Amino acid sequence: MRIGMAATASGTTGILIDDRGKIHEERVEQRGAELSEMVSDILRRLKRRAASPGTNPIPQAITIDVSDALTPNRSASFIVVRIAPRPPVDAGHELSDSAENRYRTRIVHVSGGHTILGDELVPLDTAALIRIARSAGRAPNYVISGVGSLVNPSHEQTAGRILLEHSEPASIEFSHRFSSSAIAVRERTAVLNSALTPGAAALGTSLVLAVEAAAPLSRLYVTTNDGGSTTIAQLSEAPIHALHAGRSTELIGAAALCGIDDGALIVDDGTAPFFGEIIDGVPTVVPTHRASGPAVSTQAANVRGVTDIELHGGADRPLLVTHGAGGPSPLGLSAHSHADHSLRALGAACAPLSEWANRVVDVSNATEMEQALANARARVEARLVSLGAVPASIRIPESRVIATAYQHPRVVTVRVRGIAGESTGSILTGGAARAPR
Repeated sequence: MRIGMAATASGTTGILIDDRGKIHEERVEQRGAELSEMVSDILRRLKRRAASPGTNPIPQAITIDVSDALTPNRSASFIVVRIAPRPPVDAGHELSDSAENRYRTRIVHVSGGHTILGDELVPLDTAALIRIARSAGRAPNYVISGVGSLVNPSHEQTAGRILLEHSEPASIEFSHRFSSSAIAVRERTAVLNSALTPGAAALGTSLVLAVEAAAPLSRLYVTTNDGGSTTIAQLSEAPIHALHAGRSTELIGAAALCGIDDGALIVDDGTAPFFGEIIDGVPTVVPTHRASGPAVSTQAANVRGVTDIELHGGADRPLLVTHGAGGPSPLGLSAHSHADHSLRALGAACAPLSEWANRVVDVSNATEMEQALANARARVEARLVSLGAVPASIRIPESRVIATAYQHPRVVTVRVRGIAGESTGSILTGGAARAPR
């Protein structure tokens, strides 16, 4: 058995899939209640509906899509420490992206940085960092971004230690935690992640307490932007990776409803249809999310609006899955399936555990390249096991080395994706996944 939930502005829906593939659904409308209270209520209802003598109706894993419940703190103020050999040449380059304009932000420049091979360009100006810390005021939020930090994060890490020693920060966020090769994208992502973290941490704590009271033996997971899931602890650590999970989770729900592990899908609620592809039971992904504004660095399902290319550009037409109360789809396709239940909650119930290794490395030959890939795969598999995955259920749908554009030929990106859990297409069918018609 498995449980998935979806929290939206109008309420929270929970779905339990029993061992026979039967779906039980409960919904609580939003009437001023906290999300944790609605989750507790739904768990109690599902437990009563699915109970049978001698069985435990609550599974070991409960997965919740909280993407609509995550809200960045727009009143937060930040000190962005940019570590580079020199400041911008003119004021026009001062704000390299628009994300800082959404928050009260002070940008300071500190000498330092590394080359793409990880060699130091200029020494880190530690005296300047001490001055910044002493003048920061009360409980600042720092975001530290450094040139070359993807390969060598030592200047960012040293800056963090100095700021921690000489001030009392509310938070310190490092841009090297995010995998984009563009420093502006990493910095933007770090600012947004930091603005999300306090609310996400409070939400995660309340959900853990609610689930422990209703289902003390269950582990709690949240959906992620790539169509997978991760532990609730990761929500407090990196909420940016759960912020845009809604559509990717619906895509997983549509794939489970159609009983497929490979194929193209259109999901249509009558207002905003979108297109996505499923390969090996998970969505294809892009390394940055752009749909709702400037790009942020997170592995996100490659879902997009429906055009003639998606409808007629391939040899096989995509499967159409409809849901909601809308009438016939205006896309000219006959619906393959109609979801009578919440697609997002269904997708949360079916979402596999997901983990990534996405690192820039310096390799000199093919042997070193293969070793870097093997190391990345081992890290991903170990991480999935630590999240609760059964080793035999782990699959690696993507494992490759990517040349880094416009950089040194020895510098490559090692990219490994790991997932764990039952095949998405077989969860409701009780057998092998069907190929798309």
